[in-house]
Amino acid sequence: MSRLEEVNAPLRNKELAKNPYSSNVPYSAGHPDALSTGDEQGKGENNGSIGSSTDIKTRETLLAKNKFTPNKEYNDSTA
Repeated sequence: MSRLEEVNAPLRNKELAKNPYSSNVPYSAGHPDALSTGDEQGKGENNGSIGSSTDIKTRETLLAKNKFTPNKEYNDSTA
């Protein structure tokens, strides 16, 4: 074992103890913390909703100010 590994071992175990994910509950695209469920953690898509709660609120605010809609698209010459 190298000196780096000797020094690292206790520090690594200390940090792993803080990690909420394990081999029994791995973090993946289907994990609740990865899905957009209205909290700050999830960023993936869930039932058509994408992003954290802040992302969603910001997008809704910006869309309310946007003059372009699905019926009046950006590339429409009447815009």
